[in-house]
Amino acid sequence: MKRFVCRFVIWIAIALALAIAADYMITAGLVKTDIRKYSTWNDIFKGGLDADLLVLGSSQAWCGYNTYIFDSVLNLNSYNLGFDGHPIDFQLIRYSTYRRFNKKPQTLLINTVFVGTLDVTAHVQYEREQFFPYICDDSLISAVADVKKITGFDRHLPLYRYFGYREDFENGISSFFGEKDFFYGGMHKGYKCKLDHWDRGPLLPLDTIITLPIHVNAVHMLDSLVDVSCREGINVVFVKSPIYYPLRAKFSNIGQIDSVYQAISQKYNIPILDYSFSGISMDSSCFVNPTHLNCFGAESFTLKLCHDLDSIAHR
Repeated sequence: MKRFVCRFVIWIAIALALAIAADYMITAGLVKTDIRKYSTWNDIFKGGLDADLLVLGSSQAWCGYNTYIFDSVLNLNSYNLGFDGHPIDFQLIRYSTYRRFNKKPQTLLINTVFVGTLDVTAHVQYEREQFFPYICDDSLISAVADVKKITGFDRHLPLYRYFGYREDFENGISSFFGEKDFFYGGMHKGYKCKLDHWDRGPLLPLDTIITLPIHVNAVHMLDSLVDVSCREGINVVFVKSPIYYPLRAKFSNIGQIDSVYQAISQKYNIPILDYSFSGISMDSSCFVNPTHLNCFGAESFTLKLCHDLDSIAHR
């Protein structure tokens, strides 16, 4: 019996050592990739970004606000915090994490589109794996654990959180051993343009009319963000980036959503730059789908935005 117990302990120790080693390699690999899910978090935790101009938003932001153009046209240091698939609550988690490791921006562009911004993140598993490499950062993990169902086993049992995420497991190992080119890589300061061909999606052909959520907590979060930012001396600008114009007819309460933004804008005397009715919004060749700009659309939009921001600065 004693021999059996000794062997059992030895095998457990070996398995634990291997799990710790594999966990370390995967995590170390993922924190140096430029894969979209991890790239922005990696940049944030490295620190030293110290952007003059910072973009806050969801997927419309990361594929629509071209940081190459911001830097070259406005002659500043920009960064795009666009957070795929997550509304204002998780955008603020990313922003607060950014502020822990980087100085405050001079200008904060908040992408206030009518789709998704005034909502809160439900209990969804979408890309919960993006938080795995930063499992030891208590501030971040505590903020997302409830929604993303990150448990004590995920936090304390080596390798456990990566079970079921084979692609991320393999990408982490590959990156650890020197792989640099990944299919979803190529991010530049939080921006990556979309090369996909136009897809009108499922909504446009339907007769369905949708009422978009306006969550009271989301409105409070946005108001509080603007309040604190203005008191910190940050120039806040609301930006309604282009969304394919025919899509507007599918939603019943865009005016109500716009009134929320207008009220906050007037309360804190901040500008709203609205591209909802721009030429870009009317042209499907600028989009990969009704809500996301392609490379050409992002370039055209960002150039126009730079011109308008420069005009505001010289008023």
